[in-house]
Amino acid sequence: MNDDNMLTQDRILLAASELFQEKGFHPVSMKNIACQANVSEMTVFRHFSSKKQVLEAVIRRMAYIPSLKEVFEGKICWELETDLLLISETYQKIMADNRAAFLITLREEKTIPEISEFIQQGPPQFKAFLQNYFSAMLEKKKIVESDIESLALAFMAINFGYFFFKACGHNMVSMADKQYIETAIHLFAKGIKM
Repeated sequence: MNDDNMLTQDRILLAASELFQEKGFHPVSMKNIACQANVSEMTVFRHFSSKKQVLEAVIRRMAYIPSLKEVFEGKICWELETDLLLISETYQKIMADNRAAFLITLREEKTIPEISEFIQQGPPQFKAFLQNYFSAMLEKKKIVESDIESLALAFMAINFGYFFFKACGHNMVSMADKQYIETAIHLFAKGIKM
């Protein structure tokens, strides 16, 4: 796909994302998406055969596993706090970049079951990465003896909970991301470090 097609596809997905977030999936038409993206309806159909395919592409962009896999497989230095900071920063950036897609999935997961199936794939993979990491850290005697699954779930909750409060506008977050991440990771690491 050439750069012009990619730019057009990006504009379509951004427009669709905004409309789906604002109005929901069902009220939005392909014509609405075309109008918002400033392209013809035929152009939208050249890139996507249906509105559902547009929604799937919007949500697919939210996949955070490839980026996290890259971190776990190539950037881990086996220093607990440094590694956990990198993982948290990566996760928060990906989720912030995909805030609109996340909100759309919350809104539509009951009406479009395929969305629910797609979004349920990420957390178990993230949990597995974390369990493998914590198991290796335990073997290296860098963390105290702990229930590995509990550690993974607690770390996920620290990250997802923070993102969720920011994304859903509960006005609970008044600090900078960096401040939260550094404080939360420092406390978490302090509790399990050897």
